[in-house]
Formats: sequence, structure tokens, C-alpha cells
Amino acid sequence: MSATQTLAHSFTRIFAPLALATIAVGAHAQTSEELAAIVEPDAESGVYMGAVLVADADGVLLDRAWGSANLEWDIANTSDTKFRIGSVTKQFTAVSILLLQERGLLNVDDPVSKHVTDAPEAWASITLRDLLQHTSGIPNVTSLDHFGTQKFLPTSQDELIAMFADRPLDFEPSSQWQYSNSNFVLLSRVVETVSGYAYSDFVRANLFEPLGMTATGIDQSHVILPQRAAGYSPSSDGVVNAEYMNMAIPTGAGALYSTTGDLVKWQRGLFGGSLLSEESLTQLITPSEFEAVAGARYAMGLLVTDSPEGRAVWHGGGIEGFNAFLGFDPDTRTSVVVLANLNGGSASRLGMQLLQATREE
Repeated sequence: MSATQTLAHSFTRIFAPLALATIAVGAHAQTSEELAAIVEPDAESGVYMGAVLVADADGVLLDRAWGSANLEWDIANTSDTKFRIGSVTKQFTAVSILLLQERGLLNVDDPVSKHVTDAPEAWASITLRDLLQHTSGIPNVTSLDHFGTQKFLPTSQDELIAMFADRPLDFEPSSQWQYSNSNFVLLSRVVETVSGYAYSDFVRANLFEPLGMTATGIDQSHVILPQRAAGYSPSSDGVVNAEYMNMAIPTGAGALYSTTGDLVKWQRGLFGGSLLSEESLTQLITPSEFEAVAGARYAMGLLVTDSPEGRAVWHGGGIEGFNAFLGFDPDTRTSVVVLANLNGGSASRLGMQLLQATREE
């Protein structure tokens, strides 16, 4: 998968496989082996490698890894392998904004211009809520033609924002939905401006440390990070090393790495009330009126799918060499984490299938 098909590709292409995944499951698998059997065909055919964790309120249902963390050294993936999670990062940014709202430092209905210096006039009616729900109309920076080369280069947040700040809006704010990484780049700036801390420091102190997420952080290419997976992409010649991505660029739009275990800690803390008030949590998962993709509507850094089988709160992610899915069923209190270090649609498709498989008939 090329650069424009990972972080730079459109949201529709990331999640298109989910339109089929929502109807693909038959019998409800409950045992670890039955759940693993959902993943095995993709792993055996070579389109998936990574780690999976499925857990409900009573304990772990599946905790297993497939394939290699490093193909060149033949090192196997494990439950402790660290993967880039791409746009799954966005919910951490959304929660950060809501925490700052609880502290009286901002309001999600504030205009962006209140917190972003030198915001262009075209953004005058855009609110933080529009950024959180992708209803701003601001063009997606990772879809711009020159992003495919810019992603290789040292790029400051100011330089990244300048790439889209003067471009015309794609539509009138709050009038429709369109996925744009630019929204969460700006929200990262808001977190820093309002809190007075670097984004990485804020999420570590306010999100990761309180939940004991010791294996999660902002990925930095130059840092020696134990148990970090190498990322791969499919090609006409087989699996290849993924293209380089300067991880200073995505910030709160897609820069985090994590493990399956840490992401279950996140789900349990977030939906268990350890981070946000009940009112803020309700805001987080209340979607806008617009359909986003595969029948889902976008809330704040999260997608919400309502179906006869129940509600799923979820998000996927794609970045060079990695794909991810993180889903939660509020009725069964089940978390599903699928992390992959091989680009493709398996992570999100398998994630939805596993989430459905844990529901009662």
C-alpha cells in the first residue's frame, strides 16, 4: 500500500470493508478458539499479522498474536508488541478536549479562532465541535497532492497547519460530514495552547498515567522503543517494508503507539467513568446527524453504529505499515482490539466481526 493509501488515503477507503463486515458473522462464537478461528483465515492467507485482544466485564476472551513483529529477524508478534494505531489516536485527543472543558478552560462550542492564533477569516463560524465531529469543511491535509512527499520531511505543527489554513473550505461548516485529519491537527494545537503543555505531556499525565497505560505514547522514529513492531505493506511483489513517515507530523490525529492490553485499559477506564464525567462521556459518544461511513455516524473522535444487534462505539486507524481497530459494545461491556503491522482492511473487518461474535443470540 502506497503512502497515499495509508495515512494520506481517504477515510472512505480505510473503512469501506466494514460495509460487508456488519453482515458477515453467522453463529456467535464465545470460546477463545472460536474467536481465534475468525482471525485464522486472514493470518494463514498472509493478509493479516498483528495482535488481538477481546475482553468483557468478566475477563479476557481472546488474547493472541499472529505473524512477525519483524520479518527480517523472524521475530514473532506477541501481546506485548507495540503497534502504531493511526487514527485511533483521535479519541484520545477528543477526551483531552472534554477534560479541558470540565476544567473550565474551553467549551466545545467555542469558535476555533478563540484558541488558534491567526485563524483565517474562513474559519470564523467553525467551532471546536465541528473539528471533533468532522463537520468543519477544512480540507484534509493528508489528501493534499504534496503531502506524499511532505510526510518524509521534518515538519513543524505551524508548517503543517500552513499547508491547509489558506485553502477554501470544502463546504459550509456544520452542513455536512467529511473526514479530515486537519481537524485533529488543530485540536492538538488547542490542547497545547489551552493547557500550556505539549500534547505528548498532556496525554501522558492526564490519560495514560492515571490508567496505568505504560506501553502507550507518541511514536518517535528516532527513539529506541523496546518491542516496537516494524510496519509492512503489500505490493505486487509481496510484502515490503512500509514507506517512512515522519511521526512528528500526525500528533493528535494519528501519532500514538500502543498495545492490545493498554487499549483495553483505556476502554475500561473511559467507559467505566475513570476519566470523564457522565455528562462529558455522553457528549463524547453522541453522534452528529450526518452518516459517516457504513451506516455509522461520527461522534467526537469515535464512530457510533446502531443496529438491531446493539450499539458499537469504535474507530479504525491506518498509517504507513499499520492498521488498527478499537471497538466497544456498551450493552455487553465488551472491548475488541485488533492491531496490525501489515496494511490492509483486515483489522477493521475482523474487529467488527469479533465484536458481533461476542453478542448473545
